[in-house]
Amino acid sequence: MINLIKEFIDKSKDLKALVIGETIIDEFIEVIYEGQSMKSFCPVFKYTKTPVKSQIGGVGAIAGHLKDFVSSVDVITNSNREIVKTRFIDKDGSNKKHIELNKINNLDFVSIDVDTEKYDLVVLADFGHGFCDKLNINDGFHLMCQTNSNNFGFNRLSKWKNFHKKSVCLDLREASLQINRRLENCTEKEVLEIFNYEINSDNLFITLGKEGSFYSQGKKVIKNPVFKSKVIDTIGAGDTFFAFSSLLSSIDANINDFLFIPSLAASLTTNWVCNEKLVTKENLLKYANQYL
Repeated sequence: MINLIKEFIDKSKDLKALVIGETIIDEFIEVIYEGQSMKSFCPVFKYTKTPVKSQIGGVGAIAGHLKDFVSSVDVITNSNREIVKTRFIDKDGSNKKHIELNKINNLDFVSIDVDTEKYDLVVLADFGHGFCDKLNINDGFHLMCQTNSNNFGFNRLSKWKNFHKKSVCLDLREASLQINRRLENCTEKEVLEIFNYEINSDNLFITLGKEGSFYSQGKKVIKNPVFKSKVIDTIGAGDTFFAFSSLLSSIDANINDFLFIPSLAASLTTNWVCNEKLVTKENLLKYANQYL
């Protein structure tokens, strides 16, 4: 498997990549839980003197993960302070999230014409804040159309059905919305049903959290178990999987191996808080050596 990673690195190194979508700033404020207010029945926290930690998320993180594996990465995105997600977490080191505040500022995006012709890899991450709705883009990109608390039920993959994609990446909730049926898990039959329902893509990836992931090209269905590790934080792991599934399906690789590297990279990122670090060739190989 180490040779598989080295082969992947070698085949990816000359690619020119374009990453498109919304940059999100992730903030972390450490607090101490003091209990529940007896009058208003709400949790009470004590501010600490720890400085606010700020990280670049969204397409900023996706581009960062790809940077060490390709020859160049260009980014088309919004201003990096328009979308800020602030999380209040325990100061005790557990990183338990108590509450999240979304600050969405002045999202009056303009229409953008995207020239994809000079790129080998075009990755589009639609987080549902409107930036991607104003894009004029050609077919042939890799797509993630995320469902979150801010856009649940409204930012569906079907809005991109008229574009032919090279790959699509969904989580289980997004897959459920796609076929209008709640999925508690996913069977091979359901994977093929999802593939054939307004996906319009060459490749489909479905992430199942701790249950692993699926891949299909419409005929064959492959499942890969999750790489279990000491999980510190799962935020951003799905974005990491998407980054590497897009990259892997852009090179000459065996489809039986399509889930291995994205799953390994996603597992690696659960070892730190959100996008505190980036995946690199060095730490991916080191993690693989330790794990395998």
